[in-house]
Amino acid sequence: MMIPRRRLLAAAPALALVAPSHAWALPKLNLKTIFEHERPPALGLIVMTSTRVKHLEVIGRRSLAAPDPVTQTDAWQIADNTMSLTAALYARLVEAGKANWRAKLSTIAPNLRLPEVWRDATLETILAHRSGLDDTTLITETWLAQRRSDTRPLTVQRAEFLSFVLDLTPERPVGEFRPARANYIVAAAILETLSGQAFEDLAKAEAFDWWGAYSAGFGAPLGAQPLGHRIEADGRLSPVAATSGDGDPAIMNPATGAHLSLSEYGRFLQLFLSDGGGWLKPASLSHLARSWDPKADGFGLGWRFTRATEEWAKGPTLTHEGGDGLWRAHALIAPGRDLAFAVVCNADNLHACQTTMTEAIKVFAADAPVFNELKF
Repeated sequence: MMIPRRRLLAAAPALALVAPSHAWALPKLNLKTIFEHERPPALGLIVMTSTRVKHLEVIGRRSLAAPDPVTQTDAWQIADNTMSLTAALYARLVEAGKANWRAKLSTIAPNLRLPEVWRDATLETILAHRSGLDDTTLITETWLAQRRSDTRPLTVQRAEFLSFVLDLTPERPVGEFRPARANYIVAAAILETLSGQAFEDLAKAEAFDWWGAYSAGFGAPLGAQPLGHRIEADGRLSPVAATSGDGDPAIMNPATGAHLSLSEYGRFLQLFLSDGGGWLKPASLSHLARSWDPKADGFGLGWRFTRATEEWAKGPTLTHEGGDGLWRAHALIAPGRDLAFAVVCNADNLHACQTTMTEAIKVFAADAPVFNELKF
């Protein structure tokens, strides 16, 4: 029987990070088998509903150079999945009256000299990867090396990048989909202008502190935490010290840099199952979740929206996955089943994450309820 979600949530307690119950955890998922077949350093999985943690499991080592096992409270860098957080921060500023969904760049940044092609573009154009920017010419190996050694404040670096990019004519037509991490550096520079805060401080104040995500931050997690692993030319995996400076430079934090524990990441995903959980309004969720083109599936603001193409989902899904060469994350939200999944790996192992996600869906969607009210 299909259950109206609003009626269910009206009777539910306030959202909290609850430890998984043994009554909910299903032993049919054999993460150990996947781990032994794929051989990553470590894997982690969390499954959320709108009211609780349904399953949380980790396996493997923090570093292949040491015996320390990963733990359920360890932090993981979520690579490109950071983009959905950055887009949600813009929604927070819209709700606070500091921004407007439809505002053009010419009004958001009136002091910047803009070529004609940019004048009608909005921040949504950028967040949806429809700006015409292309990483192949903007984020080169030379640029990365320069940014890794750049000691200026990140706000200064991003403002300089914003001015440089907006003084260019986009290489591709504005409105054409072209994924580019440069979009999210530009977006963060604009968020910094609108909020008067560095992006990292904005994320802490508007997101992490609100969730109680006290292990969350940017860059590789420091201390006794998992290390990212580089794939060497011979296929071996080598751990990369968090302080090595070998990962993406900090200017790219809004695109690839967030780290947080699985429970904290699950808390973020849970918001999309619960009308925003008090953090965002339902209208904001709908704005973030929809694809850029309302007539077709595709990337929206930090998420890829797909209509009901999978029978198990019983409705649309939101997905995002990505890696940065050292880490990988894969997230999937299925409101029609009141389920959200996240898989993380401390190496950029696409197949391990996809296999884990596929198996988790088979197990946890099998007994999930079906809802007739979606959140987006």
